[in-house]
Amino acid sequence: MEKHIRESLTDDLLELAGKFYNVKLEELQYHGGFENFIYVFKKDNTEYILRLVHSDHRIYQHVIAEIEFIDYLAHHGACVSTVVKSVNDKIVEKIKINKTEYFTVTVFVRGLGDRISESLEKPKFWEDLGEQIGLLHKLTKTFNPKHKRSIWYDDTLYQLAPKVLEDELGILEKLNQRIEEIKSFEKTEDNYGLIHTDLHIGNMVIDKLGKLTFFDFDDSAYKHFISDLAIVIFYNMSFQNLSIENKTDKSIWILNNFFKGYNRNNSLPREELKHLNDFLKLRELILYTVIKAGGEETVNSNWGSRFLNIYRDKILNDEPFIDMKKIMAKVDC
Repeated sequence: MEKHIRESLTDDLLELAGKFYNVKLEELQYHGGFENFIYVFKKDNTEYILRLVHSDHRIYQHVIAEIEFIDYLAHHGACVSTVVKSVNDKIVEKIKINKTEYFTVTVFVRGLGDRISESLEKPKFWEDLGEQIGLLHKLTKTFNPKHKRSIWYDDTLYQLAPKVLEDELGILEKLNQRIEEIKSFEKTEDNYGLIHTDLHIGNMVIDKLGKLTFFDFDDSAYKHFISDLAIVIFYNMSFQNLSIENKTDKSIWILNNFFKGYNRNNSLPREELKHLNDFLKLRELILYTVIKAGGEETVNSNWGSRFLNIYRDKILNDEPFIDMKKIMAKVDC
């Protein structure tokens, strides 16, 4: 989060945000947030998430488009956090900071369950995850929005890239090349639509019965469905610095379990699987850019410096994330 955004949220503005939902300032507990401000509050034994999005990160029209999508998913059986309306019966509210800047405020029911850890070694978890992501992809085909989210490459991050990567022009060149390559991929109703784009395990919880809840659709965009699968793979092993062979074998195990569930709700054309490495490499570049955009604090953090050190050469040398020949031979989708 950029410094001017961090400094723009005053207690007065936060108090005003709470009033839209009959919540007092002292009832809001800061819960963190990398790109947005996240607060937790409790009412009638139910926990809620209050989120403030700065206009420099997402404009109002894009936030309301995100919330409309989540609301549609929730009303059609998807495992997402429920949207809560304000005292004005709105799914989003706007608070002015000054003449040009503002916050968009939203509230969700907090998903029940815990962060995912031991479930990662169980085939059933990946099968259930595949089933639920398959449902998201099925539902996006019937979603007819009033407000439209951006196409993935129009995200503000890509606009910031030339500035934040000005000292690493080799990385910037690889990013631009990858963007242009993926933009050329065929788009059909069966392989492309509005998706979450960031479904790593940090953006979901699981309850005692194994029920998943997805949240944080802040990066949702029009993109190829295979991108959501790439995220599943990437974040399961991205910080482990494994060999290509080990990542490939682990990916095969994950994907074969994943597709058992995915195919219950949606069918992904097999030729889409051949693009998996392209989206894995794009995610390397996106996260690299996000870390650089976070400034010295993020770049010098343990996780930030470790990621940059692991992936700088991999990106510059076009090292594949996985062996696609082996993936295509051994994954049944």
